[in-house]
Amino acid sequence: MNWFRVVCVVVCLSVAPDARAESPQGWRRNGSGVYPNTDPPLEWSVDNNVLWKAPMPARSNALPVLTGDRIFVCAEPFTLICLDAEDGRERWRQQNDFKTLTDPSRWKVIAAELAKAKVIWEQVAEYEKEVERLQKILEDRDDPEAEAQLEQLHEQIDQENEKLAAFPLAVRYRLPITQPQYNGYTTATPVTDGKHIWAVFGNRAVVCYDLEGVRVWSRVLPDLPQAMWGHSSSPLLVEGKLIINIDATTALDAATGEIVWRAKYGQSWGSGVRTQLGGDAAVLLANGRWLRARDGRIMARVPPLADASPVVVGDTAYYVGINAVAYALPERALDRLELKERWTARPKGSRFYASPVVYDGLIYTVSTQHVLTVLDARTGAQVYARRLKLGSEPVWASLCVAGDCVYISSRDGVTVVLAAGKKYRELARNELEYFIATPVFTGNRMYVRTSDYLYCIGGGAESR
Repeated sequence: MNWFRVVCVVVCLSVAPDARAESPQGWRRNGSGVYPNTDPPLEWSVDNNVLWKAPMPARSNALPVLTGDRIFVCAEPFTLICLDAEDGRERWRQQNDFKTLTDPSRWKVIAAELAKAKVIWEQVAEYEKEVERLQKILEDRDDPEAEAQLEQLHEQIDQENEKLAAFPLAVRYRLPITQPQYNGYTTATPVTDGKHIWAVFGNRAVVCYDLEGVRVWSRVLPDLPQAMWGHSSSPLLVEGKLIINIDATTALDAATGEIVWRAKYGQSWGSGVRTQLGGDAAVLLANGRWLRARDGRIMARVPPLADASPVVVGDTAYYVGINAVAYALPERALDRLELKERWTARPKGSRFYASPVVYDGLIYTVSTQHVLTVLDARTGAQVYARRLKLGSEPVWASLCVAGDCVYISSRDGVTVVLAAGKKYRELARNELEYFIATPVFTGNRMYVRTSDYLYCIGGGAESR
């Protein structure tokens, strides 16, 4: 067992208490956002229908994940916390930074390289500031002297970066950039089979824990995402493989953390979903690639989603963003798939961070600026559209359906509850503090991870 398989961290998701015999549960349960057989609360506030709330040490966008009598949450930058699902009591907490996951003797070598490389990175940063200043000058006017200085700076940057070849461990263990206010390093939601939890953090550490908090394995992937928002895409558990999409898409053996296959398919903000094509499992990525799970082969490409995730229902895959497209799922996972578009549509709005939910023949999708569009899932025809007025902040949390109700939340902490159906019918409007993470449901409870707390909210028929 190599050194980086020491162990690691978790992020979270929603599973019913008796889900140990169910299929793997991950982001938005199974990627659908639909929670069947639930009797969720309709009304709540910071002091109404709150069964308990547990203070969190820092924020996180990862969803809570339930299994048995435990609920797991994450906190910035690399913390996993296990709580008692009944009363919110903390059971254990683990840190998952590079130093914690690394053998101490090896970490001394890595830390020494990082200290030397830091000097180079700081020098490059200074050069890049000057490059930016000169580029602004050249946008306004021709300036031969500025052009000469710019060329010299590019040469100096190249020279500094060449020095990094002497510090490969520092390059591998440098923290990727991220947007700390809204994203951070705990946006990806983990996945569980009811016995273990697998997760990936923004530092590229992939981890497996058992339910008692014992590290089974950990691995640091070589990816280095360059998007300023960092990493977001959640892992998938497919036929004994853990599928991770960062810079590359990597399949790890879920039991050991060993690499099964790895292919450079490009970064994806939204999370992928799994489906079945005949006898083969397939992974449909938000970046438009359709992969065969057993070998990572690209079977097809479709236009990517900018921020949201695809949804699979029945024999149809839905990619819903500025444009919405429904694809018929092929019967077999061939090397090359000829995909059939069932329909295309244009929902109202100019940006879609929230992933849609498909329920009872309807697609519900909301733009960042609160415009709800409901489409017929069979034809793509618009059923209705409505501006929801959810406060001043955008809609980032994805949509959910529980108990025949649609839940839509804004970053202000405002959640509107609608009756599912072809006509707009608002059942309730509720407020908590600021949150980005999508709520999850089980039984007559809803769990919401805000910036400061994990809320357990009741109020279904059993509570009234």
